[in-house]
Amino acid sequence: MLGLAAIASSIARPPDRGGDATTETTAKAPPDRPPAAKTPQPTTIEFGNRAKPQTHELEVGQPTTVLVDVETPGEVDIPSLGLTDSGEPLTPAMFEILATNPGSHPIMVQPAASETLPSKVGTLKIVSAPPP
Repeated sequence: MLGLAAIASSIARPPDRGGDATTETTAKAPPDRPPAAKTPQPTTIEFGNRAKPQTHELEVGQPTTVLVDVETPGEVDIPSLGLTDSGEPLTPAMFEILATNPGSHPIMVQPAASETLPSKVGTLKIVSAPPP
């Protein structure tokens, strides 16, 4: 009888495969990787027609949208970057910039119905990023 019980017991149990149902199996973790470089988040800078021209700083490599508000329809230029856009009182001129070099860039506005020279509304100053 004892032999019959041993045979029945070995048939009823699944074979031992190095663990039981209470042992968790974990996948091998991937090797440690260096942290990914941080991607700069886009930012927005606004210039407007004010009594005194404004200066805004921007780091090299920082993606930026520059908005320039105007009081009358006209053309907005950032000549040193070769950028031009039209602006209206309810629709600012818009520039998408990803600066690669430090520098100072005047922003000029030329009203459409005016024979006057363009006026400076501000300066976009691009500075080197601090070392990590």
